[in-house]
Amino acid sequence: MNILNVGYDSTNYYVLADSRPRLLIDVGWPGTLPKLQRQCKRAGIHLPDIQHLLITHYHPDHAGLAQELKCTGCKLIVMESQIAAVPVLRTHMKPENRYVDIDLSGSITLKFSDSRAFLAGLGIQGQIISTPGHSDDSVTLVLDEGAALTGDLTHPLMMMDDETLRQSWKALRSLGVKTIYPGHGPVWLMEGGILS
Repeated sequence: MNILNVGYDSTNYYVLADSRPRLLIDVGWPGTLPKLQRQCKRAGIHLPDIQHLLITHYHPDHAGLAQELKCTGCKLIVMESQIAAVPVLRTHMKPENRYVDIDLSGSITLKFSDSRAFLAGLGIQGQIISTPGHSDDSVTLVLDEGAALTGDLTHPLMMMDDETLRQSWKALRSLGVKTIYPGHGPVWLMEGGILS
């Protein structure tokens, strides 16, 4: 599975693709659809070919464009722990953001326990797990090959004494994660001693 970064404005958005795009992880601020289209084109992806979108957490720079993308035909995957966070997103928006409220009708509401089977139906080997810490609704897509798309999950070296973050990183380590694809900054490798 290829993981292509189609991010812009200091935030990473990823497309999982092989012979075709399978899934988009996160989208940008409201009104930035043309930027996303340009970045996808640069990566050789026709945006309308992406049929599914997963948001790692409902903050403006990761979910602000979600409804605009839904309006193009992309299906939004909402994890069970994220449902309450969706309407809260609008409280972070100013009128000049031109934010379009997310309408959950037509979205796919998914339990974590069902994520592996759902992803397999998309041709992706992995699962989606709850990784609270940055926000209560944070989730991570973990691929069986050892890659994790973590959104804004706080780096292990920055977590201080936060037990919630510690448990999220332990869960990732227990799944054999080796490569982190963060919401901001470069891809990095988990070293053996980070959580020792």
